[in-house]
Amino acid sequence: MPRSTNKFINTIDECLTNGVRSGIFQVATEDGSLNGRQVTIAGRQVVNFGSCSYLGLEMDDRLKQGAIDATLRYGTQYSSSRAYSSCHLYEELESLFYKIFNNNTAILAATTTLAHVAAIPILVQNDDLVILDHQVHGSVQLAAQLAKAQGTRVEMIKHNRMDMLESLIAENPNKYNRIWYMADGLYSMYGDFAPLKDIVYLMEKYHNFHLYIDDAHGMSWKGNNGNGYVLSEIPLHPKMVLTTSLAKGFGTGGGITVMSDKEMMRKILTCGSSYTFSGPVQPPMLGASVASAKIHLTEEIYTLQNRLKHKIDLTKATIDQYDLPLVFPSDSPIFYLALGLPRTGYNMVKRLLKEGYFTNIGIFPGVPVNCTGLRLPITNGHTDEDIKNLLEIFHYHFPKVLEEEGITVDKLSTSFKTPLTQTKKHFTSAPSVDKQDTFHVQHETTIKKVDPEVWNKLLGECNYDWEGCRFMEETFRNNEEAENNWQLHYLIIKDLSDKVVLATLFTELICKDDMIAPSSVSEQVEEVRKKDKYYLTSKVIMMGSLITEGDHLFLDRSHPLWKTALLEMLRIMNEVKQRSGASMLQLRDLYSKDSEMADFLIQEGFIKVEMPETHSVPDLNTWHTEEEFMKRLSGPNRWHFRRKILDNKHFFNVTVLAGEQKQQEGRIDEWYGLYSNVKGKSLAINTYGLPRRYFENIARHPSWEVIQLKLKPEYAANEPVVALGFCYRSAQNNYAIVLVGLNYEYVVSHGSYRQTLYQSILRANALACGRHYMGMDAAIEKQRFGVDVVSKSVYIQADDNFNLELLATVYSKK
Repeated sequence: MPRSTNKFINTIDECLTNGVRSGIFQVATEDGSLNGRQVTIAGRQVVNFGSCSYLGLEMDDRLKQGAIDATLRYGTQYSSSRAYSSCHLYEELESLFYKIFNNNTAILAATTTLAHVAAIPILVQNDDLVILDHQVHGSVQLAAQLAKAQGTRVEMIKHNRMDMLESLIAENPNKYNRIWYMADGLYSMYGDFAPLKDIVYLMEKYHNFHLYIDDAHGMSWKGNNGNGYVLSEIPLHPKMVLTTSLAKGFGTGGGITVMSDKEMMRKILTCGSSYTFSGPVQPPMLGASVASAKIHLTEEIYTLQNRLKHKIDLTKATIDQYDLPLVFPSDSPIFYLALGLPRTGYNMVKRLLKEGYFTNIGIFPGVPVNCTGLRLPITNGHTDEDIKNLLEIFHYHFPKVLEEEGITVDKLSTSFKTPLTQTKKHFTSAPSVDKQDTFHVQHETTIKKVDPEVWNKLLGECNYDWEGCRFMEETFRNNEEAENNWQLHYLIIKDLSDKVVLATLFTELICKDDMIAPSSVSEQVEEVRKKDKYYLTSKVIMMGSLITEGDHLFLDRSHPLWKTALLEMLRIMNEVKQRSGASMLQLRDLYSKDSEMADFLIQEGFIKVEMPETHSVPDLNTWHTEEEFMKRLSGPNRWHFRRKILDNKHFFNVTVLAGEQKQQEGRIDEWYGLYSNVKGKSLAINTYGLPRRYFENIARHPSWEVIQLKLKPEYAANEPVVALGFCYRSAQNNYAIVLVGLNYEYVVSHGSYRQTLYQSILRANALACGRHYMGMDAAIEKQRFGVDVVSKSVYIQADDNFNLELLATVYSKK
């Protein structure tokens, strides 16, 4: 599989592996037996606040005995898919579910995920539209991808945004046979609910609108006979499919699908892949589930529900008593306390573990990257004292964690977009660290206020040297298009002895969210942008800019305060972000293999996304002839160089346009036209087109030159310009081919693109430059020149996961 298709998986891996190394995830318990309340971790017994067994039924002797009896009667497994035969406990259990779910047919799968995988590809046809809630469970999103693979359009909306949902429905009143909204009844992170009555209103209003809802976390602790939160609020609608889990409040395992359409249910059971090809729920779990279902059909279920309600009310009251940062007040057994950054969450979890409480945090991709929080599911296994003591301890450590991590309650409010008014009153926000007694900070918005000699020594290696920054300032302002108006920032941080610790440039600009997504993603997004130019775009604070490459960050890693300086940079960038209304920070072009930097930034709430590899030609002074250049190449590349480069040189007259040569009348139109040809075809790095002013300024700017390839008169009488290389020579005497322009009629037949790359290498060599930067795109062509290849990453901190997850989930390759 191409690397580009794994970017999102690699991003998740980086984030969660960081948590594993910190001892937060993949923790193994060491108990010989369990009691539903405590677990043993690292040799110490602690109270477990990580379980979703809300009613505590997993420890009920009747469920245990049901599993034992079924094992003794039927063995540990019945190894056959239901397409052939099934243990008769299935019939008994599903008849009990028929009663639990108000005389509606229910079928059982081995897991809720397999229930989705069986049902959704059959329910949803290729002439339907699927709309996913941003926070719908990953198992539903997985099954939706199966529908997408058969041709179904899949969209995503922000969480619980009924206005976005209705807009999508209203935009497509007759285009689709059915429009499906897929959501959770109770969301597993923040503990908030789907607006069910609003959804029913839409089902009544729009004839082809249907609901597929997962009530996994609502089962048992709510509803008549414990049939769940959803059915406690609304009846089973004819256009509604309900799924739920037995692995939470029900106390056993498996997944249930419920609907009123008996014929469709029969078809799912007959044709659903996980019923036809997967193994069944095994006899021990069937026996335990029968026992649990019988409890659900007695008055005892309400006793258990009321016991949990008491604990929920106690938790709410205690949180209110201490004014803790609860993100979403509700009547669910899930409570989410705001902590902000991953490192803040790690800090709190470790403190609570030392106090005797095992807890979990919510982290990306389950929540936005800067919305880490303590996730507290309350169960009947907890005593009242467990709940009160844990929250008292959280209350004690919360201000200490804020102070230690340099986080304020105001910052938490901003991250979660909720006022946290009572928390602000109760807790004194951790003061922002005053860097005036640690650093001298120079932050400018024009390069003219920065010493050219200092800047070029620190960051003069490529086209963001002092003159390059002046060029960008002159180019990206007062343009008609919003995306071509940038605000540049220059930052130099020195210690008190005036030694530079950090220097960087960053830019405020509008950026396409799919900038480094696979081309197949951008193709689909660009279709939407034909009608909505700014679809899936964000105001971004970006280290570097869209037209620069190289190391945009100077950081003295030998300095004892380098991490503190990096935090100061992030603080300043975040201030600019808030002031400008941007929604995302992007730290571009950091080395992918720098694990120390990765760990640091991930704990600061950034996610790491791979960028296309960068290419450069080193050691330009070690060769002087084509033969000497060829000797540097591998055998296959040497053959390619002879056949595809040298054998085509005779087609072209090559001219380097510099100085006044660039200002010939009509030249800018020609440049812009050839550049536009390339821009119209390239989606590998998807950005908005550059303004015409960019090329006007190239003609005037002394550091820019243009390599022009014309066909010789014997090959075309009018000697057309067929290729251009727009190149920059930096203050540190490096060279960069920043853009190309092409007439595509001659790319294949005459090899004009390859020749342009080679001519730029020759020019860099002739100028005795140290290194030639060749950019990120067209990797195969560039690597044939024996270039250095470097893997770099962009680190992203966004206010909302919506666009990131939409790109990964909806537009992922089939």
